[in-house]
Amino acid sequence: MHNSKTLFCYNCKSVLLNLPEVEISKLNGLNFVCECCGHRNLLTKNQFLKSVDSYDPYISIKSIDSILSERAMFY
Repeated sequence: MHNSKTLFCYNCKSVLLNLPEVEISKLNGLNFVCECCGHRNLLTKNQFLKSVDSYDPYISIKSIDSILSERAMFY
């Protein structure tokens, strides 16, 4: 049996990968584009971080966390 790990998009928290840790470690350093929000996620040490790719068209869009925190101020 494999020890599986689930990795989530740094922005919208949707599931991007659900693989054994051994397989995830082989993908270290690759960028993954989230199908839900379009943000690029850089796989670093078994977690996703915001990609520093300068070609990311969504880089200037606010993250879902900042949008939700702004909306919470009005309620």
